[in-house]
Amino acid sequence: MKNVIVTSISIVLFSAAVTAQQVNRQPLTDNLQSLHMSTLPINKVHVKAMRDFLKRDNNAVNADWNVVESGYVVKYTGKNKSKCRTVYNCRGEFVYTIRQYYENVMPRDVRGMVKSEYYDYTITLVDEIEERMKPVVYVVHLEDSTTIKNVRVCERDMEVLEEYKKTK
Repeated sequence: MKNVIVTSISIVLFSAAVTAQQVNRQPLTDNLQSLHMSTLPINKVHVKAMRDFLKRDNNAVNADWNVVESGYVVKYTGKNKSKCRTVYNCRGEFVYTIRQYYENVMPRDVRGMVKSEYYDYTITLVDEIEERMKPVVYVVHLEDSTTIKNVRVCERDMEVLEEYKKTK
């Protein structure tokens, strides 16, 4: 009987010590306060996805997590006020990130490459696509008085994806 009581008391004391350690533990990162989980409660997000997100986009604000059939999607505002969307699979593994921003935030080498070919066009938007184990791809949206073009730039290669004529 004494063994049962001593074991019970030691379990209660051990669990209290573990709980106390968890309460005093420092947060994972400082930007955790900036996460806003309006659509999905924070405890429903896969831990692996949350950890990767906090490492990958430490300047993220207004994060909005959603569950989709194939995993998780987080929409947020990134560095330089870019609109971002990161996708994780059901196991919490990173799939891709799309960042949208304007010409002033665009990398200089990519901008120079596009402007040298399309100097009469205005860059209206840039989509930066980052995938696991692949090079970064930029889709640059261009416009002049008569034409709209979407140009793909990847590793010093450039190709026109779409081209539309404007109507009056």
